Amino acid sequence: MRAVQALVSVGIPTYNRPEGLRRTLTCIAAQTYANLEIIVSDNCSPTPETEQVAREFMVRDARIRFYRQPEPLGVSGNFRFVLKQAGGEFFMWAADDDEWDPDFVRQCVGGFAAGVVSVMPHMRTLYRVQGEYRPAKFPQFARTQSAAQRMAAFLRCLTPSLFYGLHRREHMLFFVTEPKWFDFYDCYFVLRLLSRGNIVLLDPVLYTAGVDARTYEVKAARQHRFLGLDYLSFFRSVSDLIVAARMTLRERLWLRTRLMLTMIGLLLWHESRFLWQRIPR
Repeated sequence: MRAVQALVSVGIPTYNRPEGLRRTLTCIAAQTYANLEIIVSDNCSPTPETEQVAREFMVRDARIRFYRQPEPLGVSGNFRFVLKQAGGEFFMWAADDDEWDPDFVRQCVGGFAAGVVSVMPHMRTLYRVQGEYRPAKFPQFARTQSAAQRMAAFLRCLTPSLFYGLHRREHMLFFVTEPKWFDFYDCYFVLRLLSRGNIVLLDPVLYTAGVDARTYEVKAARQHRFLGLDYLSFFRSVSDLIVAARMTLRERLWLRTRLMLTMIGLLLWHESRFLWQRIPR
């Protein structure tokens, strides 16, 4: 007798991108891991095309549930909404500009073991305007690492796309009630998972992050008075996370130093790009 597969919930927050939603639903519906619930939330798109795409797929696939928000929830609100609707043991967000190999979910589920909170295959970035693929750099994690070592490895190589891995839903429910949403929140989210357990990185490239613009543009969560991005909220939140995590005083001091170095690197990298964009040409 075949063992019953654990339910995997896939949340698709979308807004006014019908062709992107079509591409995402095509990828998710074609997963070789069949026991999925697919939750689509249209964040009050101004035209009916997004809903039309969702309902077209619903006719062919009973696993899909569609919600149209009567009022805009904001980006974070729409991400929270699909997570609130989920009932699976595992959960993943699927953005409407990305792509997944048909084996993405199956291989991720197979990567879970005791102490593992999230699994992510290797990935690449597709710049669709140029038709150019670029490989992504990942942190170096090991099962024997402490929470401090895992978090430090991520701070040395920030990879926001780990936000889009497959997670144990029980370990990410803080996102439902936590009102925070700030620049680099996706990195804070990953660090919070790492404070609770291991993230397993799989060798095959099964995920493609899509960029539809000519270059990758960082979108600020809110307008900052002086800088292009708000760095302080990320710094404070990660600092609080370090204090709350189970680790020694020495580990906390070491991790705070690593955080400071990361913040300097973020500031120099992003603000130099914002400054370059402001120079008249």
